[in-house]
Order: sequence, then structure tokens, then C-alpha cells
Amino acid sequence: MKRLKEIKERIFNPNAYGWVMGLFLLLAIPNLTGLFLLSDLSGRITMQIAYIGFALILWISPAFFLKLRTYFLVMSVFLLLSPIEIAHIILNGMPVTEGFISAILHTNFAEAWELIHSLKGTAWLYLLAVAGYYYIAFRKIENRYLFTRQAATALFSLCLIGNLLLYGAMLHLAFRMEAPLPWAYATQHFAKKYRKIYPYDLITVSYRTYAVGQEMRQLQEELAGFSFEATRPAIEGREIYLVVIGESARYGNFSLNGYIRPTTPLLEKTEGLISFSDATATANLTEIALPLLLTRATPLDPSLGYKEKTVVDAFAECGFKTAWLATQSSQYRFIKRIAEEADYAYFSTTDFDASTNYDEHLLPHLEKVLAEKNEKQLIVLHTLGSHFRYNFRYPERFNVFTPSLEGTSGTSVLTPSNKAVLVNSYDNTIRYTDWLLSSIIARLKEEEAISTFFYISDHAENLYDDGNNLILHGGGQLSEYEIYIPILVWTSEKYNQLFPEKRKELNEHRNKKLSADHFFHTLLDLAAIRYPGEALEKSFSSPRFEQDSIRHVLMPDNQSVHF
Repeated sequence: MKRLKEIKERIFNPNAYGWVMGLFLLLAIPNLTGLFLLSDLSGRITMQIAYIGFALILWISPAFFLKLRTYFLVMSVFLLLSPIEIAHIILNGMPVTEGFISAILHTNFAEAWELIHSLKGTAWLYLLAVAGYYYIAFRKIENRYLFTRQAATALFSLCLIGNLLLYGAMLHLAFRMEAPLPWAYATQHFAKKYRKIYPYDLITVSYRTYAVGQEMRQLQEELAGFSFEATRPAIEGREIYLVVIGESARYGNFSLNGYIRPTTPLLEKTEGLISFSDATATANLTEIALPLLLTRATPLDPSLGYKEKTVVDAFAECGFKTAWLATQSSQYRFIKRIAEEADYAYFSTTDFDASTNYDEHLLPHLEKVLAEKNEKQLIVLHTLGSHFRYNFRYPERFNVFTPSLEGTSGTSVLTPSNKAVLVNSYDNTIRYTDWLLSSIIARLKEEEAISTFFYISDHAENLYDDGNNLILHGGGQLSEYEIYIPILVWTSEKYNQLFPEKRKELNEHRNKKLSADHFFHTLLDLAAIRYPGEALEKSFSSPRFEQDSIRHVLMPDNQSVHF
């Protein structure tokens, strides 16, 4: 006992340690909630130990440098903000996201008060805990350092060495995977380890929300004077142009396109649906693909994506009411600007890691937009589609192809030996996409309007298809499997009567060489929108269309390669 007392005195300065531990536990309530409810950690003891270990480091580190009372008063900010993290974990099984913070910032006082009132019992308990925290901090904690100087120096050094070793492991993984930017890859994945842990996640997410907002406003200012000078003839009757942007969908995994498995049974029965057989993406990463898809930018001139406005803006110039509905990408300034200027915008408050962020959650918002009965509407749905983790992309009723991934599946499952399970899970995402797209087309039919449906995936996906053993997308080594994408177009009877020649050209070009580079031009042409400098040779609904002879892809390192 005497020896233990000596060790304690070498490490800790005298203080009321029972009260100190009590305050630490109050601060760590979000982490304890995450320990049991985060979907990433469910049933994974090693991950749970790592999670709570990282959390301990985050909470303890400032105490190396701050006296205890000062420390607890400074950290009380995160106690006051902890309901944000706790609520998000309980609702979504994942740490707080940019979408959630953005939703809070855009919530009015009346909505916030209604929520608080509905949870008044919990709110009173929270206020009691906060009051107790401040009472203990002021009355029970002596304002001296928790650790002796020698102990603080030693512990800080151990934390520093541990982080350097972790970063080294991430860098080794980056070089082993032949990532195009290994240092950036290592930094990103190192930061992710902390970004999932309160309070660091709240700090980084809040900062990114603010930074993206600033970047978005700057982009708005830079583009304020831009106009396509778009025009179109007067057309009587209600018009709806609906676009679905898919994610990581492979042309070859649609049974509509000849795949041996029945992944798209509903789309195969959809009358008037055209599937284009030879279409490629212009990038293998979403963040890069979207500006190339929605503007006149190309892999050879990507900067144009931030110098000009988008296809959505061109529709708005012609009097269309616009809507942007998305289950992803709220963190991109390019997308935020579009949504900010749309007449109706919705982003899911979760993102890729949520196990219940299904694309069908966009359907009620689609209903709201359609219910407005605007004469001219452009509606864009940006989906999560087939992004990894595949089993998080679809509800249980679409678990058709088995054995499939179950529960939480980290990157450890990405091995060639798991190919069959990965393919089964991926094909289930396509089966779900089949249902979603069919439901949207059926809903469009009900409107009996002049309407078109246009589906295109941002890029495709690798699934250990050959000896290169590539998986997912966005790597430095390009493959055909992550480039060949599905493009589907459906037009209503009223559209076909109004524009029979456009419908005819779509059919005639269904087997031509297309790319995502043609989307901007084709969508505007489908709506009969004209503008100076238009390139009808890039519209596959035009008789002037010229198919691709040379295809380029913009890589994550911003280098354009000839595919």
C-alpha cells in the first residue's frame, strides 16, 4: 500500500479525486452512449476498446496543461453541447454530421421549443446534471494541476508517440494500396479515427460546416453575374423533368442490361424505358464527378465546373421551380450552392456510415415537391445508391442474394476471399435501386404531365473483377469496372406527343458511345432549352449528336487520363 501511495503521489497532485471522476463521467456521457449505440462498434470488442481509449486521450490531454477547475470550466462547453451528439447517436447510430449541424442551424425557435417541450422530463434531468457539474467544479475541485509535471510530460510523450505510430500505420497502408496521394490519404484516415469521437467530432464537423458555408457563399459571389442566357419556347401544360443521380452503380450488374441475376425485375417491365449500353463516367470519385456531370466542365477543362453555373441554374433561368433532394454530399460547396439557390432543398442529416439512411427517405420530399403542382419543375434526387457499406444501403426486405454482409462491416471485410459476399450485398443494392427507380417512374406517370425521367450514376465500382484485385472506386489505378455506368431515360406519353423527334433520337442512340459529359447538354435539349454556345453534338436526344471517339477520365490527383 505504501508503494502504491508513492506511485500515486508521483503521478497525481492532491485533489478530491471522487469529485474529479464524477465530472469526467459527466463529460464522457456522449462517449458512453456511443460505446453502446454506435453501429460501427456493435459487437466489436476491439473497436469498442479503441474507441473508449481514444476518447480518454481526448478528454485527458487538456488536463496536462490546465489546472483542474479551469479545465472543467473550459470543458463544460462540451457538456452544454453534448445533447447534440447524444441525440444524433440515439437517432442514427453514428456521430454527429454536417447535415445534422446544418439542420440545427436552420431550425427556427418555434420548432426548437416544440422539441424541448416534448422532452421536458429529459430536459430537466439534463439541467440538473449541468447545475451539479458547475456546483462541484466551483465548490469541490481545487484549482491545481491533476498531474505532476514529470507525469504530465511522460504521458504527453506517450500520447504523441502513439499518434505518430498510428499515422505511420496509415501511411504504410496508403503506400501498400498505391493511393495516388499517400500523404493526403494517411492524413485523412488518421483524422477519421478522432473524427468519430466526441468532442473532437463536434469541433471538426462544426468547423467544416462553417468552412463549407463560407466557401459556398464565396462561390455564389463569384458566379453571381453568370448567366447562360437560356431561353425556351412557350409550352402549354405541366412539365416535370426528374433526374436521379446514382452512386457507384455498375452497368453490368443490371439484369436489364443482360446480367444473369434478376437485379432489376421491375425496371425490365417498365414500358418506354431506354437503357444506354455504352456509357462511361468522366471521373471515379463523387466529389470530382459531380461538377463534370452538372456543368459544361470536362476532364480536360475541370475548372469550368467552378466558373460557370449548373444545369439546375439553366432551368431556373427559364422559369422552372427547382428542387434538390439528397442523402449525401452536403459537405461539398459545389452542391451546397445548388441546394441553397433551389426553391426546395433537403439533405439527410446522416451520411455514408448510417445503417438506416435509405434512399427511400427522399420519397416523402418528392411528394411534397410534386404536391406544389408547379407548371414547370426540375427535380434532382442525389442518392447513396450502391456506395459501400453495401448492406447499409437497403432494408432487410431487399436482402435477396445471400450470404451477404451482416451488421457493421468495416474495411476489414474488403478482401478477395470475401468476393462472393461482397457481390451478393452489392447486387442487393441494385435490387433496391430497381424498386426505388420504378417507384419514382410510377409516381411520375400519375402526374400525367409532360415529363422525363433521367437516371445516371456518378461512377461505377470495382468488385475484385480481375487479377488486379481492385475494390470500391476512386483509387489511382483506373479500371473499366468503375467507369461503365448505367444511363436510363423514360419519357411520358405527353412528352412523346410533344417531342416525338427527341424520343426517336434517344432510341436511335441507345447503343452509341456516350459519357457523363453528355448529361448537361442532353438534359437541356430534352427540355427544349436553348442557349448561346450550345453544343447539340453532345446531346443524344439531338439528330446532330456525335458519339465519343476518345474518352477521358479525371483522376483523384486531377490528372486526365485517356480511357
